[in-house]
Amino acid sequence: MPYALFTNTTKVSKAFASKSDVWRHAEDSGLVTEVGLGEEDPPRRALDMGYTIQECAPDPSVADTRRGMSEYDIAKMIAACRVNQPSATAAS
Repeated sequence: MPYALFTNTTKVSKAFASKSDVWRHAEDSGLVTEVGLGEEDPPRRALDMGYTIQECAPDPSVADTRRGMSEYDIAKMIAACRVNQPSATAAS
């Protein structure tokens, strides 16, 4: 079942294949903070107030990503390729 980021009852992100993909998206968007519960307890991640991760219907335009890499990982790989392309001056 896909998951997405919601605020109140409104879906505010695309559907992701897993909760961990939504957490990464929320973290990249600056919506995750670390909350310390005490001196002995390690801090835990929390979404900013008003945001939740919930199950949702798959987005109609997204292909099935249950095989292999997640959509988040593919997007990161494409972005890295764009950043690391050799320039024309470096190739000569």
